[in-house]
Amino acid sequence: MSKKITIAIDGPVGSGKGTLAINLAKKIDATFLYTGAMYRELALACLRENKDLNNEDEVLEVLRRVKIELKPAGDEIGAFLNGEDVSVEIFKPYISRAVPIVSALPKVREEMVNRQRKLAENLGREKNIVMEGRDISTVVMPNADLKVFLTADLKTRAKRRFDQFKEKGVDTTFEEVVKDVEDRDKKDIERKASPLKVAEDAIVIDTTNDTIEDTVSKFIEELKKRNLYDKN
Repeated sequence: MSKKITIAIDGPVGSGKGTLAINLAKKIDATFLYTGAMYRELALACLRENKDLNNEDEVLEVLRRVKIELKPAGDEIGAFLNGEDVSVEIFKPYISRAVPIVSALPKVREEMVNRQRKLAENLGREKNIVMEGRDISTVVMPNADLKVFLTADLKTRAKRRFDQFKEKGVDTTFEEVVKDVEDRDKKDIERKASPLKVAEDAIVIDTTNDTIEDTVSKFIEELKKRNLYDKN
């Protein structure tokens, strides 16, 4: 790898962004940044303080006051709110339902995007960056070396999400997860601030029938095409 590279991965919930980003980051010795955790931490902070999630000023005040961090935690990146590890808590259904509300607030999203850009810029001086979310290639890192939009059919995405919840000890049903995924898709696509969409120069990869190894291999091939990966 001759230069520090940036990879932007977007896609709907359950498309495999997180698992892919973690594995790809290990493969190319990169720092993995999960931007969705930042919005989840904010939603948790607001709910703990009984804030009106639809009140942009209230949510923005919380965002500017609390400490939202992403730090290494074992093989993954942990989410820390005011120093507390909330990596499991932020994936509980009540947070999943709240996230689309706070993440759709324009001023909140603007503040988050600025933080994410600075984070990527600072870390990118020393390391390769793999950042995943829903507006990374379109808004946060529009000049990324490789932009990819992941997708998969609804049932596959819901099953992946359901399995993640089980691993984290989150009590829910598959039917609830399917509904949550459908609702999240609709809100992400229809929101006015940084909606979920495919960047014009992004590559679309359907992961419905892929293993994680399959998808990583596709990424490596794309990097090789751009002379951004020189390992055999």
